[in-house]
Amino acid sequence: MRAPWYFILLYIVVGYILLLMSDRYKIIKSRGLRYFLVIFVYSFFAWLIYDLVFAPK
Repeated sequence: MRAPWYFILLYIVVGYILLLMSDRYKIIKSRGLRYFLVIFVYSFFAWLIYDLVFAPK
């Protein structure tokens, strides 16, 4: 699967912002679990959006 460069850049920037926000508000106390959940859930939604919107049909 080849994603366009702009989607990968957007994926990285938004993911970084979500990790910063999760660190700031400490939604989950354990840092490792917080990072795992943010990365896992964000990745799932990002690739779902890619498949529905950006992927060639």
